[in-house]
Amino acid sequence: MGPHENLLFKGDCLEIIQNKLEGFKGKFRLIYIDPPFLSGTQYSVKQKTPGDAENAGTLLETATYSDKWDGLDEYLSFMKPRLKAMKDLLSNNGSLWVHLDWHVSHYVKLILDEIFGYNHFVNEIIWKRTNSPKAQSKGFGTQHDVILLYAVEPDGFQIQPMYRDHDTKSLKPYSYKDDKGRFRLIEIEAQGIQRTQERKQYEWKGRTAPYLYKRATLDNWWETGLIYRSRNGRYTKKQYLNDSPGLLVSDLWHDIAPVQGASKENTGFLTQKPEALLDRVIRSSTEEGDLVGDFFAGSGTTAVVAANLNRRWVLCDDSESSIDVIRKRIEGLEEHVKYEFVM
Repeated sequence: MGPHENLLFKGDCLEIIQNKLEGFKGKFRLIYIDPPFLSGTQYSVKQKTPGDAENAGTLLETATYSDKWDGLDEYLSFMKPRLKAMKDLLSNNGSLWVHLDWHVSHYVKLILDEIFGYNHFVNEIIWKRTNSPKAQSKGFGTQHDVILLYAVEPDGFQIQPMYRDHDTKSLKPYSYKDDKGRFRLIEIEAQGIQRTQERKQYEWKGRTAPYLYKRATLDNWWETGLIYRSRNGRYTKKQYLNDSPGLLVSDLWHDIAPVQGASKENTGFLTQKPEALLDRVIRSSTEEGDLVGDFFAGSGTTAVVAANLNRRWVLCDDSESSIDVIRKRIEGLEEHVKYEFVM
């Protein structure tokens, strides 16, 4: 059992890390976890049996894990040693992503600040997990989860830019069109606070202005047809829709839907996270061949996405029903994925 294998463990993650992963210290580029939230809920896998013309299908529920605790202190005492053990597994360019919600995210952040150091905190990511909040008698309905991102070495840590599809609002500026397609206009002259009295101006193509770019750059854009001249002689740059990768993703993730009942990726696991969510996490912070870990593996989405992205993975969960779901998902992938299952 070495760091070049895909591994699935059944058991408590602290015991697994301490007793089975000694040779993996400093090997993980990314660890994502979706641990208990202190929600006070008993979770299960819900699977419906097929019905027929005479009888409707029945709903079968299998317990997965309990998120009921004897208070906050018990929960935090459970989480702290496990988070510390995971930190030791990360490489110098590695990162830990901890998926929580309003119940305990602020308490866990204090623990992570202690383990990593406050300056190692990179982002609090907000995932809008539903468009339909339930009515609450005491406050506003909740719609989001929180992902806390920490880097081992924050000075050298980099996120690969992620883009989402254009929406109706972002498409509106692309109202111009030529034989190359739709485009918008980008300023090449200083505007607003950029336009100070000290900013130098120079003449280019008959217009003197405080240009933002060097003359050679403007000449190149002119020769390649990227400069647009308005009726009053003012110049701007064309930005074609076909050349735009989309909208840059920020720390507000409102474009990834939760797993719906009719979705083909739905396993019936109540806390299952969508593949698109893990796809963004893994692609933004790892490269092909990197090792990815998930020690509260749940329905196994991390392994599925990691395999599809040519990353190696190590998963762990203490629930028998979770392990069954994970193994079925891995073995159901189009491309055969080799892994070792360790009890």
